[in-house]
Amino acid sequence: MPLKKIRVEELVVDKRIIPPIESTEDVRKTQSFIGRQSAIKALRFGLDMDKEGYNIFVVGLPGTGRKTFVKHFVSEYAQKKPVPSDVAYVMDFDDPQKANTLFLPAGKGVEFKKDMEKLVENLTEKISKVFEGEDYKARRKEIDEEFESEQERVVNDLVGKAQALGFLIKFTQTGVNYYPLKDGRPLKEEEFAALSEEEKKRFEENEKKVQLLIEAATENVRKLENLYKERVRDLNRYALLFATEEFFSVIEEKYPFSDVREFIHKIREDIIEKVSSTKKLAELEYYFRRAYSINLVVDNSDLNCAPVVFEDTPTYHNLFGKIEYIEREGMLYTDFNMIRPGALHKANGGYLIVDARELLIHPFVWDRLKKILFSKQLEVENVDTAYGYSTIATLKTEPIPLRVKVILVGTPEIYELLHEYDPDFEKLFKVKVEMDWELDTTVENISDLVAFITDYTREREILPVKRSAIEKIVWYSTRLSGDRTKLSMKLGSIIDLLEEANFFAVKRNSKYVEYEDVSRALKEREERLKLVVEKYDEMFRREDLMVDVTGKVVGQVNGLTVINFGDFEFGLPVRITAKTYLGSSGILDIQREADLSGQIHSKAVMILTGYLGSKYARKVPFSIGVSISFEQVYGYVEGDSASLAEVLAIISAISKIPIKQNIAVTGSINQHGHVQPVGGVTEKVEGFYRICKIKGLTGNQGVIIPKANVRNLVLSDEVLDAVRNGLFHIWTVDDVDEAVELMTDMKAGIMNKNYEYPRGTVNYYVVQALKQSHDIAEGKGKEKKAKKKREKM
Repeated sequence: MPLKKIRVEELVVDKRIIPPIESTEDVRKTQSFIGRQSAIKALRFGLDMDKEGYNIFVVGLPGTGRKTFVKHFVSEYAQKKPVPSDVAYVMDFDDPQKANTLFLPAGKGVEFKKDMEKLVENLTEKISKVFEGEDYKARRKEIDEEFESEQERVVNDLVGKAQALGFLIKFTQTGVNYYPLKDGRPLKEEEFAALSEEEKKRFEENEKKVQLLIEAATENVRKLENLYKERVRDLNRYALLFATEEFFSVIEEKYPFSDVREFIHKIREDIIEKVSSTKKLAELEYYFRRAYSINLVVDNSDLNCAPVVFEDTPTYHNLFGKIEYIEREGMLYTDFNMIRPGALHKANGGYLIVDARELLIHPFVWDRLKKILFSKQLEVENVDTAYGYSTIATLKTEPIPLRVKVILVGTPEIYELLHEYDPDFEKLFKVKVEMDWELDTTVENISDLVAFITDYTREREILPVKRSAIEKIVWYSTRLSGDRTKLSMKLGSIIDLLEEANFFAVKRNSKYVEYEDVSRALKEREERLKLVVEKYDEMFRREDLMVDVTGKVVGQVNGLTVINFGDFEFGLPVRITAKTYLGSSGILDIQREADLSGQIHSKAVMILTGYLGSKYARKVPFSIGVSISFEQVYGYVEGDSASLAEVLAIISAISKIPIKQNIAVTGSINQHGHVQPVGGVTEKVEGFYRICKIKGLTGNQGVIIPKANVRNLVLSDEVLDAVRNGLFHIWTVDDVDEAVELMTDMKAGIMNKNYEYPRGTVNYYVVQALKQSHDIAEGKGKEKKAKKKREKM
C-alpha cells in the first residue's frame, strides 16, 4: 500500500490569505472584538433584556481575552445609557442609630456636600451672633423676668396661705418643707408633743390643707417652667429661623428635590432643639459637623453614561460596602459618616463585571450576592452582623433600590459547577455567553487579526508591524491553537508576543517590528523556560536515558510523549518494549500492574487485545503471553496516543521481525486497526527531531503520525528546514498495516476469506508464531495426560 510522506508545503500556512500590506501602517480599519460575533449577539441580548434574572455569565478559557472583551463591549454599550443618581447617606434625626439615603441627580451630590459644609461653617458663627444681639437679649430678659415674677408670686402666695394655716414654708434643694408655727416661731418636737389634743388635731387638719397647697403650687411652677421653656423655644425658633433662613432658602432653591427639602426641614428642627438644650457653642459646632455632613458614597459627576465597574478583588466588603468603627475610651463608635460603599453601590444603575472564580473563593460573597439580586435592595451590613456573629450594636442603613446588571466571567468548569449544584444560579444568570477559543484561518479572520494587532499597536503606541512579522504572528497563533487551520483566540499571549517583539525592535533602533524581532522574542522566551529540556537532553546525550535513533530491534519502538510544566511543554521520545512468552495468554501492561497507568491508557491496552485477537486469532487461539513496558518511565502514564507504537512493538516481538529505530511513532488505534488523531503532535515531532540532532541526523529519520493530525502540525523553522532539505521526514498513516510496512520494509499482508495471510508478510509470520506457540502448549498438555495415564496403569 502507498505510504504518505508529508511535503513541507503541507506544513505551512498559505501566505496568500494574509492581507496584501507592507505593514500595519497600511491598515485603515481596526478591530477590537475579533471573532466574537456570536458572543456579541448573546451579550447584547443579555444587556438589552431588562427583566428579572437576566444577568450574564461569560464562559471562556483563560487567556482568550474574556475580561477585556466584556469590559470594552459593555463600556461601549453603556454609552447609550443615562447616568444614574448620586447617592449619599445622612443622619436619621428620629433615630441616630439609623442612616437615611439621599438621591440627587448625577453631579449634584458633590455640590450639595460642599454647600452643606459651608452651611455648617457659617451656622455656629451666625448662631453666636444671634444670641449675643441686643434684641434677642432684651426679649430673653423680658421672658426671664416674667417667669421669675410669676414664680415669685406663686411662692409668696403659698407662703402666705401656709402661714395663715399656722405653718412655715422653707424651700430646699430636696424640695418644699413645712413646719408648725406658734407665736410666730416653729415648734420643736417636744413642744409639739406638749400641746393639747385639740391643738394637735387642729395642726393635723391644717397640715393636709398645706400639703394640697404645696402640690398646687408645685404644679403651677411646673406649668410656668413649661411655659417659660416654650416661650424661650419660640424665641429661639424665631431667632434661628430668621438668622438661618438665607442659608436654607438658597439650598432649597438650588436643590428643589423632595429628599433634600425633607432633610433640610429635619435639620432646622434639630438646630432649634440642640441650641435650646446645649449652652456650649464648641459642642454645637462639633455636633453640626458630624450630624449635618453628607456621606457621598456614590459620586457620578465624572460620568457621561451608565457606570461600568470591574471588581477584580470581590471580597465581601469590596462588593457590598462596610461600616467602620473608631475606638473612644474603650468603646467602639460609628455613625453614618463611617459607611463605606462597595462595588455594587458604584455600579448601581449600570453594570458590574466580576471574575467568577475570585467571587467564589471569598467566603459569604456568593450567598450574599444572590440574596441582594433576589431582593433588588442593597443594604450595608458588615459580614459579622449580616450572619449573626456580632454582638456589637451597629448602624442600620436604609436599603437602596438596586438596578444593576451583573456579568460574571468564568471558565466552563465553573459554569457547569454552579449550574449543577446551585438551583439559584439558573434563576439569576439566565444568559450564557460562550467565547470561542479559536477561529478558522480564513482571509476574513486573518484580516480581523491584523486589524486587532493594528488597533493594539496604535492604542499602546507600539511600533508598526511589518508584513513578515505579521506572518510569524499568524504562525504563532496557529501554533497556540494546535491547528494550522485555526487561529487561537488567546489574544493575551499574542499581545505578550507583540510587546516583547516591540521591545527588541526598539532596542535595535528600528522603526518597525519585523520578522527577526518576533523570532527573537519567541526564542528568548523559550530560552527562559527550557532549563528542564536541557537537563533531559543532557541525559539523552550521556545515554542515561536510552533511545536508539538508528538500526533495527525486535520488540522495541520509539514512542513519543509530551511533558507539560504549565508554562512550557515539550516532546520526548520514550522506548516502548514488548516481550513474548509461553503461559497465560493476553497482554500484561507493566505500567498498569505497577499502578502507574491511568484509565485511558488501560482502556487502550484492552483495545489492543481486541484488535490483535480479531486480526490474528481467527483460526488459532491467542495462546502467547505479551508484556509491554515504557522503559525508564517512572511517573504516571495516561492517554492512548502510544497504542500504535505498542501494537507495533507487540507485532515485532511475536513475529521476531525487527523494527526501525530511526522512526518514532505516535497515534491511537481502535479495534479495527484504524489510526486515530492524538494531541501534542507538534511537540512530539520536534522532540524526536531534537534527540536525533543530538545523536546525529542521518537523513532517514522521522516520525509517523496519524493522517488526521497533519493539520495539527505547526513546526518551528528549524524542523521545517530539515524536512525541506530531506534531513527529517514525517509520514502519515490511516491504519496499523501502513505503519507496519514502513517500520519493517515488508508487506503487512491482507487477510483472505479463509482468515489467512500471504506467505512472507509480517501478518503471516505473526500467525505462524501464534500457531507454533499453540502447538507447543498443546504438546505439553498431551505429554502431561500420557504421563498421568501411565502412572495409573
